[in-house]
Amino acid sequence: MKAKYFIQALLIVFVFSGCKTNKDKKEILITVNQYVHHPNLKKTMDGVKEVLSQWSKENHKNIKYDIQVANADVSLATQIAKQQAMKNPDIMLALATPSAQACQKATNTIPIVFGAITDPVKAGLVKSLEHPGGNITGTSDQWPYDKQFELIRDIFPNAKKIGVVLNPGEANTEASMKKIKEVSKKYGFEIIEAPVSSTSEIFSAANSLVGKCDIFFAPADNTVLSGLEAFVKVSRTNNIPLFVGDEGSVEKGGIATFGVDYYELGKDTGKLIVRILNGEKPADIPVVVGNKGKLVVNEDALKYFNITIPDKYLNKSIKEPVLQE
Repeated sequence: MKAKYFIQALLIVFVFSGCKTNKDKKEILITVNQYVHHPNLKKTMDGVKEVLSQWSKENHKNIKYDIQVANADVSLATQIAKQQAMKNPDIMLALATPSAQACQKATNTIPIVFGAITDPVKAGLVKSLEHPGGNITGTSDQWPYDKQFELIRDIFPNAKKIGVVLNPGEANTEASMKKIKEVSKKYGFEIIEAPVSSTSEIFSAANSLVGKCDIFFAPADNTVLSGLEAFVKVSRTNNIPLFVGDEGSVEKGGIATFGVDYYELGKDTGKLIVRILNGEKPADIPVVVGNKGKLVVNEDALKYFNITIPDKYLNKSIKEPVLQE
């Protein structure tokens, strides 16, 4: 009988010794599954680190990051997610849709926070933006396509066709194209598509659109954005202006856009991580949608294509554009 009680006591001690909360831990492990190398995701990660650096100092914690990039390879993102889940981190951070989907498949217990996801609901990551459910929440960078296409129409009132290179295999691209087609009709544009399955196909796909469109546009597509340089090259060689939907792609040579501030989105993502580390459940934390009021232009591209931004976009009621050279 005494032996029985002794064993039960040991079990109780064992159980409670394994129930340390993040508040008790001095070292926090955060794994990062980043789908591609891209300025937007770097800015997102920088924002995350700023918030967590402040939190760690205030709470006397040491945060360790395990950052891995999948190089736009879905199978590699899946492999990374499985390996990182085996480390039983405190948080799994996923940047871009394929990486978030891979992490979700890898675990249903470890808290997952995603960043820069076009449509988390469409991608099957959350039940709704307000009530994510499960072990996951995060931030969305849904682009303001209406404002972006209004800008294109105001700059090119006579343009009729817009050429889009895309990877139809990406869930985020599917959601993006649905919105693009809706908005393009509103502004009188016809969308001409050129599909790709990898970055190596972007150059030839963009060239296939030459002579068929007046404008190029790069959607929220991880494959296209990670290989945007090829799209820019075709754009300049054939004098077809390339519009984009994010600040990082403007920096790479796109004309202009209204888009999300990815550094601020990263800070929002970091704040979600802090809430989870402080004891909240991901299922109960609403998805945060990034701010979309920032106009960004590439000054060099404007000069190259002899484009002038209409005065309506430069008045005091709208944020002054950030010029990228």
